[in-house]
Amino acid sequence: MTRPNRQLIRLYFIAVILMGLFGFWYAATHWQVETAALQEVNLGGSGDWVDFIATLGEEAIQLFLGFTSGQ
Repeated sequence: MTRPNRQLIRLYFIAVILMGLFGFWYAATHWQVETAALQEVNLGGSGDWVDFIATLGEEAIQLFLGFTSGQ
């Protein structure tokens, strides 16, 4: 019975951790969320939960598209 090469597993694990840290650094330095562009969700006591969830989903999609647009 052969044991898997633990050196490679450790190397891959370190590479994943380093790339995750690099991604966090890149996102923190290059992406800025414009809070003025986000719409405020106001239920007002008599809001519809379906509209609330749809609005949250739409805002999440717009935020994702803003992150990935490259502008």
